[in-house]
Amino acid sequence: MLIGGLTVRRLTVVLGLVAVLLVAAGSPALAVAPLQLSNRITDQVGALKGHEQDVSKAIDSLQATTGIGEYVVFVASFDGMLGEQWAQQTAQRSGLGSKDVLLAVAVNDSPRHFGVHAGAGVPSSQLDRVVIDQVKPKLAAGDWPGAAIALADGLGAGGTTGSTATTGSASGASSGALTFVVVLALLAVAGGSYMFFSRSRRRRREALAAAPATPLPAPDPYAGTSTEQLNYQASNALLDLDERVRTGQVDADYARSYFGAEAVPGLDEGLAKSRDELARAFTIRQELDDEIPEDEPTQRKMLAELLGLTSAASDRLKAQAATLDALRERERTAPQAAEELAGRIAELQQRLPVQEQRIADLQNRYAAAAVAPVTQNVREAGVRLAAAEQALGLARQDQASGQVGRSVGRLRGAEDAAGQSATLLDAIDRLAGDLTAAEQRLPAVRADITTDLAEARSMVGSGDRSGLAPLIARAEAAVTAADAALASSPPDPLTALRQLEEADRSLEQALSVARDAQSQARHAAEALDQALLTARAAVAAADDFIGTRRGAVGPTARTRLAEAQRHLDAAEAQAKRDPLAALREARDADRLAQFALEVAQNDVGQWSQQTGYGGYGGGYGGGGYGGGWGGGGRRGGIGPLGAGLGGLLLGGLIFGDHDGNDGNWSSGDWGGGGGDFGGGSDFGGDFGGGGDFGGDF
Repeated sequence: MLIGGLTVRRLTVVLGLVAVLLVAAGSPALAVAPLQLSNRITDQVGALKGHEQDVSKAIDSLQATTGIGEYVVFVASFDGMLGEQWAQQTAQRSGLGSKDVLLAVAVNDSPRHFGVHAGAGVPSSQLDRVVIDQVKPKLAAGDWPGAAIALADGLGAGGTTGSTATTGSASGASSGALTFVVVLALLAVAGGSYMFFSRSRRRRREALAAAPATPLPAPDPYAGTSTEQLNYQASNALLDLDERVRTGQVDADYARSYFGAEAVPGLDEGLAKSRDELARAFTIRQELDDEIPEDEPTQRKMLAELLGLTSAASDRLKAQAATLDALRERERTAPQAAEELAGRIAELQQRLPVQEQRIADLQNRYAAAAVAPVTQNVREAGVRLAAAEQALGLARQDQASGQVGRSVGRLRGAEDAAGQSATLLDAIDRLAGDLTAAEQRLPAVRADITTDLAEARSMVGSGDRSGLAPLIARAEAAVTAADAALASSPPDPLTALRQLEEADRSLEQALSVARDAQSQARHAAEALDQALLTARAAVAAADDFIGTRRGAVGPTARTRLAEAQRHLDAAEAQAKRDPLAALREARDADRLAQFALEVAQNDVGQWSQQTGYGGYGGGYGGGGYGGGWGGGGRRGGIGPLGAGLGGLLLGGLIFGDHDGNDGNWSSGDWGGGGGDFGGGSDFGGDFGGGGDFGGDF
C-alpha cells in the first residue's frame, strides 16, 4: 500500500529507526545506590519539574486524612538492584516508620524499574490495588508526577479508582488520541522529508529533556591561573609533600618509641595514606612529563588532581605534627596532670554509691522501661574507673623510671576512661531531670489535647466530611496509651508524653483545615516545648549510651544518632521564626534518637554475648567497687573487655579500634574481641511487612 509515495512497510521501518535514534539519544543512566532520605520528595532527574507543589499537596492530604506518610524518589538508575530491594534499603537507611510508604522510580533503567516499600501500618491489600491499578499505568505512560499523586490519592480514597489528579502525559483515551495525531502528522509529511526530520529532531529534544541531563564538566578550581603557573605550583607542592612524608616518618618513629604507640592513635595509618597519595601524585607528574603530550584541558585536569592529593596529604601530616607538638607540651606538665587526674578519679569513685542509690530511687518511682537507658551506668562507670586507676598507676611508674614521654600516652587513656565515667554518672542525673520535667508538663499537655479532641468531635458532629474520624480515633488511642503509661505502677512519664505528642500530631492534621495559618503557628509553638523536651532527652540518652560504649556500637546507630542531632539542631534554630517546621524537626529527632538507642543496645547485647562480658543485663559488680566487674574482667585488673566496650586506649593496649581488632591485647588471657557490628537490626516493625513491590513498567 502506498501513502504519499511511502509504503506502509517503509513507514514502519522509518518509525522504528526514529525510535532507536531517540533511545540512543538519551543520556546514559547514572547508577544511584540506596539513599538516606531527608525530605518527602527526592527528585534527582527533574521528573517532577513544575509539578512539585501538586505532588506535595497530595502527600500532605494523604498524611492529614490517613496518617500515612508518602515518600517519592526519582533517580536515574537503581545501580543494578531490583526495585523493591532498592526501595527497602532506602526505607531502612532513612528510618521510615510503620505508617510510611516509599515509591522509588528509576527513569532510565532499561527496562525501567520501580519499587514500592510500605511499613506494617499500611494495608497491604489496599496498596496492591493502588499500585497495580493506578500507579503502574501512570509510570508506563511516563507520567511521573501523576504516579506519585495516584499513590497518595489511591491510599487516601481506600484504593478505589477515582478522580486522581494527573500531570505530564495523559493516559487511556488521551494517550490513544495523541498516538492518532502523531500518525496523522507522519502521514501528512510522507511526500517530503523536511517536516519528517523536523519532527524527529523535536521528539529527540523532548526525549533528552525527559532524561537526566548529562552532568556539566566540573568547574576549573584554578580558573584564572595559567597552566604554566599551575604546573609550577604542582611541582613545588609535590616536593613539599615528599619532605613532609619523610619528616612524618621520623616523627612517627619518635612518637612510637618515646610516647608509646597508644599516644597518637591512627598515626601509622595516616602516614600510610599520605604516602599512597604521594605515590599517586608522582605517577601523575610522570604521566605529564613523559613523551606522550596531553592537550591543555587534560593537563589542567591532571594538575588539579595532583594538587588535590598533595593538599589532602599535607593537611593530614600537619595535623599529626600539631598533635605531636601538643604531646611534647604535655610531657612538660605530665606530673601535674597525673595528680589532677588522681583527684578526679577519687571524686568519681565517691559518686558511685550515690548514683547507685539514685538509680534505685528512680526504679522505685518510675517504670523499668523509663530507667533502662541508665541502669548499667554505675557498673560501667566502675569498670572505666578501675581501668583509669590502673593506667594512672602505670603512668606514675613511667615517670618514676624517667620515661615521662611514655607516661603521656598512659595518661591520655586514663583521662578518656575517667571522662566516660563522668558522662555515665551525669546521665543518671539528666534522666532524672527529664522524667521530672515530663511528669510536671503532662497535666497541661493532656488538657490541651482534650480541648482539641472536643473541637475535632464537634466538627464531625456538625457534618464535616473531610475524613476526620480516623485521625480522631488515632488521637483517642494515643491518649488511652498515655493514660496507661501514667496509670502503671510505677509510671512512665516520658512514654506518656510521647503518646500525647502522637495524639497532638493526629489532631493537628485533623484541625489543620479549620485553623488558619496564624492559629496553626500558635498551636505549634505551644506543642514545641514538650517536643523539644522529649527530643533532647532521647538524643542525650542515645549519645551518652553510644559515646561510652563505642567499642561495641556499629555504624547504624551512630548514623541515626547523627541524623537525630541534625534534626534537633534544626528544630532549635527554627523554634522562633518557624514553629511548625521546628515541631516537625523535633519529632523527627526524637524518633531517630529512639531508634539509634535501640540499635545501640542491640549491638552491645551482641558484643556481650560474643565476649562473655558478664551478662550485660546483670547487676553492678558483686565484689564491691574495687573488683569483680563481671564474667569478662579480672578482679583488680584493667578489664580489657570493659575497655573494649568503651573503645579506650589504655596501658599501651588498643581496645575498640573498630578495625575488627578489638582483641588487640598481648596477654592472651581474654580471648577474641568485639569487632564491628554492621547494620544493627529492625525494631518495632518500623520497616515491617506492610509490603514490598517492584517491577518494570
